[in-house]
Amino acid sequence: MSSQHSRYQRVVAALGFAKMYNFPLWVIFGGVMLGFSLARFQYLSDQVLEDSLATGEWYWFSQNLYNTCLKIHLGCILPCGIIGVFQFLPIIRKKALLLHRIDGYIFLLLLWVSTGAALAIARRSFGGTVETQAGVFVLSFLTLTSSSLAYYNIKRLQIEQHRAWMLRTMIYMGSIITMRILMIISAISVTVIGSYHGLLNCDELSAIVSNSTRFDIDYPTCKSSPGTLIPIRASLGGDNMEDENASVAFRLTFGTSLWVAAVVHYLAAEIYLRLTPAESERLRMVSYERQLERGWIHPGSGGLTSDRWGDAKWSPVPMEEAASERPGK
Repeated sequence: MSSQHSRYQRVVAALGFAKMYNFPLWVIFGGVMLGFSLARFQYLSDQVLEDSLATGEWYWFSQNLYNTCLKIHLGCILPCGIIGVFQFLPIIRKKALLLHRIDGYIFLLLLWVSTGAALAIARRSFGGTVETQAGVFVLSFLTLTSSSLAYYNIKRLQIEQHRAWMLRTMIYMGSIITMRILMIISAISVTVIGSYHGLLNCDELSAIVSNSTRFDIDYPTCKSSPGTLIPIRASLGGDNMEDENASVAFRLTFGTSLWVAAVVHYLAAEIYLRLTPAESERLRMVSYERQLERGWIHPGSGGLTSDRWGDAKWSPVPMEEAASERPGK
């Protein structure tokens, strides 16, 4: 056991992690983001996209405008997610700082462009309901704000604030993965309840129902009024359940799942930051020293800090003194 533990410590140290708990967190959550991003590069192909999208979604995303915006979103956010994972690998920041900086600029550019494309397709994603559009807007606002503040703080050499806002950015981005899990659970739940219904217009229905005979029999109103909205029961399976039922089940649960995932990830980010104040204080001392070298008037408070923008007071504490005051020292 001791040899395995020492081997684990050597791996952690070789990758630059100062705290033992950071490595498994990076492997687990970074691995999920990395796998999710790599697996979805295939969606840049229309053939794969048509087969992989939720039932009924291809009707809108086969159209030039939405297809282009979706491709821009995927083509930017997928490499952005991959870059973000390795930006949190300490060995890169320590041994290849220039690469870290270049990747940071690429990350921000990809994130901002992909967010614009996501907002453009929100009107048609899973029915484009009001709660879906609002959820996409809020998540976009969170990621754009946190990434912009991360950029501002690193330009001001406020490293602990840069760390905090980049952590928030990546955790917010990860909510799209949690959302998909919640959406499946929610869709199963509304299926079991059995009393939920949603609306599809006749054009969407005609694209979903491949059997024209069944379409004419089940939805005769569409022949006389093509733009009519038809109520459809939400269900993923069972007797007499068709593709349009599954489409409605996902449409009803997408927006709600997005909101719940965003809240969960927002809280997760804040909880983690509250649990790691020592690392934040250590990085603030690094910020203080670097700003002091530059001859700034208020070293240690060059970025978005509470003593500059709020009412809290901060004074530098030498790292040796701070370490001696920790419990157990």
